[in-house]
Amino acid sequence: MSQEPEVQEEPGDERVKPWASLAHRDFRYMWAGALSASIARQMRQVINLYFIYELTDSAYMLGLVGLFQVIPTMAFGLFGGVIADVFDRRKLLLIAQVGGMIPAIGLAVLVHTDTIEVWHIFAFTAMSAAMNILEGPARTAYLPRLVPSHHLMNAVTLNSSVFELSVLIGPIFGGILIDYIDMGNVYVVNAVLFTPTLFFFSMIKASGKPLGEARSVSFKAIFEGMQFIWFQRILLGLFLVDFGLVIVGFYRPILTILASDVFRVGGTGLGILFAAPAIGSFMGFVTLLWVGDVKRKGSLFLVSVMGYAFGLIFLGLAPWFWLALIAAWTLGYTDSISVVIRQTLTQLLAPDEVRGRAASFANLFAGAGNALGSMEAGFVAQAIGAGGTLVFGGIVATVIVSSVGLSWRGLWRYRSPKQQ
Repeated sequence: MSQEPEVQEEPGDERVKPWASLAHRDFRYMWAGALSASIARQMRQVINLYFIYELTDSAYMLGLVGLFQVIPTMAFGLFGGVIADVFDRRKLLLIAQVGGMIPAIGLAVLVHTDTIEVWHIFAFTAMSAAMNILEGPARTAYLPRLVPSHHLMNAVTLNSSVFELSVLIGPIFGGILIDYIDMGNVYVVNAVLFTPTLFFFSMIKASGKPLGEARSVSFKAIFEGMQFIWFQRILLGLFLVDFGLVIVGFYRPILTILASDVFRVGGTGLGILFAAPAIGSFMGFVTLLWVGDVKRKGSLFLVSVMGYAFGLIFLGLAPWFWLALIAAWTLGYTDSISVVIRQTLTQLLAPDEVRGRAASFANLFAGAGNALGSMEAGFVAQAIGAGGTLVFGGIVATVIVSSVGLSWRGLWRYRSPKQQ
């Protein structure tokens, strides 16, 4: 039975429904599998942060988590895109899920044998980051095979919602488990959550083999991807703004300090605080799904990241837990809009033969920015406190967005072409 490289359907006159992409079988399996794996990863991130702070009582150590995330990202991140443009993307997804289970199993064994040390968590964090390098570009580049072109914006939005739903579910689930069962069994549960993903991904029928002439994993292929991003100035602008913003405005490690030292709400409260941005993000995705296609994507991107900057200041100044939840909700809402725009334009502007590399550049900027931002947040919080770090980051982020909006007029004026 032959398989089309991409789903080919002619767009009708009707407006795309909010959940249109879920009508496609392969996309449903992709979405469900990605959600299960992402829940497991977000759960483990919260567990690791909580465990590190419990073992060390040090904001510096929380910041070092970012270092061990950024090392593999910076060293091998661009190769993830080349690999996705060379090898079968479906097989890469399955390999990444097996690799995702190993850190949870290893940490469970170390905790149960009472041999766990902080450096073990750092090492397995680096391994998890390496698996993400494989999965991220492969999943993004695979997406246009699963839906027709006129459903791509919808599919990207739903695909982006996976992360935010997992940030909603994973931290709450992990926080509750921390309060009620021992840490070793928490990691066992975490490992089990990867098994549904293996099933769902194995059920996808669309071909994962890249199109075009045969390619090899090489520095030349990476350079070709760099050339593409350089000449696609809109993508370059989006990536650079996002990179600068998350370095000064990555707030997730700070939530651990706020929950433990400022509001004193325990593991369950920590899970709720981590879930607040996810609720905001989910509502942001629902807003975009309801509105449909947005032509002025560049200006909407800049407005959303400015709202994110204001949200950081709001969170840093919040005197009560319920106000902190509202501020965190604001951060999630504005961030979700900028994420969808960035990922949609990456899909629309990149042809299949460079789609993996374009996705890897997006992931590199985002992943490296998040990891460096995690380090910056931990180090600055040690010096001026959690609230001061957030206010400082919000002020710098406001300057970045204002400068880009005034000087990079092409991004502000960008309008999407009409869909064919």
